[in-house]
Amino acid sequence: MRHFWNRFIVCSLVALYGSATAGEIDFYREVYPFLKENCISCHNKTTTKAGLNMETPELMIAGGDSGPSIVPGNSADSLLVEASAHSEHIEMPPSKNKTGARDLTSKELVLLKQWIDEGAESSAKEVRKVAWQALASTVDPIYTVAMTNDGRFVACGRANQIFLYDLATQQFVTRIGQGKGNEVPHRALVNSMSFSPDGTRLASGSYREIKIWKREPSASAVHDGDPALGTVASVLFSKGDRTAAADQKGSLLILDSLSGKVLRKVPEAFPGKTPMLAVSPDGEKVAAFSNPWHLSVWQVSDGKEIATQTSPDPSQVKVQVEEASGEAPAKEKMLVPKALAWSADGKAVLTASSDKEIRVWTVPAPGEAFPTPRPLSGSSAPVTSIATGPKGKVITGGEDNKVRLWNLAEGTIEKEFAAATVSVAFTPDGKRIATATDDGRIRLWDAADGSQLFDLRGSPEIAAKITALQRSIDREKLEQSWQKAQAAKIAARDKGLVDLLKKAKDAVVAMNKKLPEAEKAIPPLEDARVAAEKKVAEAEASLENPPEGKTPAALESELEKAKVALLTAQTKENDAIAALAAFRSNITDAEANQKKITDTQAANQKAIASANAAETAAKKRETEAASLLASAKKEASAIGSKPLALAFSADSSRIAASFEDGAIRIWSVVSGIPLEKASGPVSSAADLVPGSDGSFVSSRDHGGILITSSSPRWKLERVLGGEEEPELFADRVNAIAFSPDGTTLAAGSGEPSRSGDITLFDLGSGNVTATWNERHSDSVVSLDFSPDGKRLASGAADKIARITEVATGDQVGLFEGHTHYVNDVAFRSDGRVLATAGADGVVNSWDLTMGERKKKIEGWTKEVTSLQFIGATDRIVTSAGDNLVRIVTDAGAQVRAISKLPDFMQAAASTSDGKTIVAGGEDSYLRVWNGSDGKEIVAFGMQ
Repeated sequence: MRHFWNRFIVCSLVALYGSATAGEIDFYREVYPFLKENCISCHNKTTTKAGLNMETPELMIAGGDSGPSIVPGNSADSLLVEASAHSEHIEMPPSKNKTGARDLTSKELVLLKQWIDEGAESSAKEVRKVAWQALASTVDPIYTVAMTNDGRFVACGRANQIFLYDLATQQFVTRIGQGKGNEVPHRALVNSMSFSPDGTRLASGSYREIKIWKREPSASAVHDGDPALGTVASVLFSKGDRTAAADQKGSLLILDSLSGKVLRKVPEAFPGKTPMLAVSPDGEKVAAFSNPWHLSVWQVSDGKEIATQTSPDPSQVKVQVEEASGEAPAKEKMLVPKALAWSADGKAVLTASSDKEIRVWTVPAPGEAFPTPRPLSGSSAPVTSIATGPKGKVITGGEDNKVRLWNLAEGTIEKEFAAATVSVAFTPDGKRIATATDDGRIRLWDAADGSQLFDLRGSPEIAAKITALQRSIDREKLEQSWQKAQAAKIAARDKGLVDLLKKAKDAVVAMNKKLPEAEKAIPPLEDARVAAEKKVAEAEASLENPPEGKTPAALESELEKAKVALLTAQTKENDAIAALAAFRSNITDAEANQKKITDTQAANQKAIASANAAETAAKKRETEAASLLASAKKEASAIGSKPLALAFSADSSRIAASFEDGAIRIWSVVSGIPLEKASGPVSSAADLVPGSDGSFVSSRDHGGILITSSSPRWKLERVLGGEEEPELFADRVNAIAFSPDGTTLAAGSGEPSRSGDITLFDLGSGNVTATWNERHSDSVVSLDFSPDGKRLASGAADKIARITEVATGDQVGLFEGHTHYVNDVAFRSDGRVLATAGADGVVNSWDLTMGERKKKIEGWTKEVTSLQFIGATDRIVTSAGDNLVRIVTDAGAQVRAISKLPDFMQAAASTSDGKTIVAGGEDSYLRVWNGSDGKEIVAFGMQ
């Protein structure tokens, strides 16, 4: 009846709608879409209701609890057709289902029947094409952050864009991947990011693709001056592209900075000794100040002299009289030039001489004389350095070890503070002052109150060395802690063995005491048995040859009694023998147990000794690292060679100093962190200007220049997946991790509720080196390599964390303890502990040496969205949906909680020293905190 009704329904449909298609049905193009929409949600490998998986034709043919769901070539006998047609026996999908599945339409039923009748053949599965639409401008959450290992740069993904920030300067750097056409790096949300160990690459994951971005920094460059020019002094134009120089013959030279080519030469421009030179802010004029006192200004365009002055003041003589001491007659002393600078507006030149006076010379029109200068008085000693700043401010340093801030318009001193100087500089925004002294010290000051902000020393190399040594110290401390804990555990177990050993020894002693008695008991019992056997033999003999007076019945009775007595004797003897054997066996077992305990104790003692030795070795390594750290810090704080010039970047974020040893060192203005060091030839004088590309350019007395590296550019190096390889990833790339050696990239993805896939790539070629499909039963959402790179931990939406051996692909660890997604995984620096973050509001730490959970850490009210071990410590920084960034230890102790954040936090990261914490979330702000006290340093919004 069932088959008849099925045939009736199908035939009616065919009669009504005719043939579904003239050609063969393509399964994945025509049938799979409506099965996926209405059937596969309940019949897949994860949710296999009635034992039936309908994801492929082969699985439908294999069937479920009720047998095959389709019979190739025979739709009338196919259970799937009957269920879809809602026969009286079965109805699918159920009318009240929770997945939103609907009944198949009549056309879909005809297609299904025709496909089955044609043989239910599979076809090439088409990759679903996505019709991309622009994201709304209001969609800008931060789902992922990544930090370079040196803690310098942090990137965050906002919607489908990538933003890069410099933590040292606390500045936005760039949008990675955004070109001239305003294109964006991904068309879908950025789900994952990771920097390579060396920080030169950034991998970003989105829907079905990974993009690898490569940093392309420029190198510092040195260009030597032409010896034939005989240059003895030089300064740079504001852009650094040209150099004004003086040669040994007193000529003024205008040079192309990069090529050294002479663009203009003015012979015999300077009398006397090597002049001081200064280029006007607009680059149109050059001022020269030389000894004997001589000030001149030249036009760059034609090399003509605008004006010259040969005395400190038109109304004064060239000399000043030095007071007589009483014993010596008064004598004349020539004024010596000390400093030269242009005003910020380029209308005046400022000079300082040995008479403590600063003179402001208004530059006249060509051919006219300098008017009487305006004095700036108030210095108690000669001024040796001058720098002009915004809003008519002037900063000076003098031989009285005082720095003074002047109001140029009013000619007054606004602030004064103690600081020895050979050079001064003003930030373009006027908020900071830098001073350099003969002893090599560079200091940064607050212009508002004269307070010292930083004593700038060290270099990036020394800073990196200090960070590495501190990490080594942390690692050795962690090793000591672990070895000490191991020794304590073993000692605790060993303590319990003492009682067991005593009991074993006591048992041996007690049983050895009873053994002689048991042995003595056997001979009498043996004699009794022999006697009983003799009586039985005598009774049997009497029965065969009855003695007189004995009846057979009496003799048989005596025989039975003898046999009973024999059995009793035998039983007693056997029991005694068994008891003796038991005593001996128990003694043997007790002695074996005693030996086992003794051997265990010996092994424990060796293990304790080994742990103690390892702890001692770690302590020794810590001490050695601490000594090296002290030396590195001493080196960082050491005063270098004499500074020759100072300059701030145009955005006031960086300060550079050019030194006599040929080096240029650059620091962050907001943090004092050393950013860069470039080396060039030794020089006794130098000038320094900021380049428009983020570099600094320094000229040397011999006419050569040194250029530091410019701001790095990030370019797309490779696309993995994407439109060219849409089948590489089934869905979103939720997790990315670089191997510690930077040669391998791991990606975690998978189709939600169906598969959790892991793919490994060779970073050099981009080729797939391993594919572990269906390593999880749901999407992989987190990955982390072990410190040695030999294992890969993965967390997934299937609530499970796994560890895979990279070389073989074998699973070597499985950890079940979460009741929701495993949002993140992280190895501790020693590889002995794995931490997992759950959407169940729990962090679990797992002891990998024991293969068990170390601690279930609670305290969150919503999902824990990310975690990371801080450097080589047991501290973990976490972000969570309860607006919380929290630091805990892997033993469960809370270190710090940054609470009351404005929105759901999605990702957090920390520098290896824990001094800087960053996190982002739904409100689109990337926040930066001081890891020591939890105070917010800066918050970056959408640029």
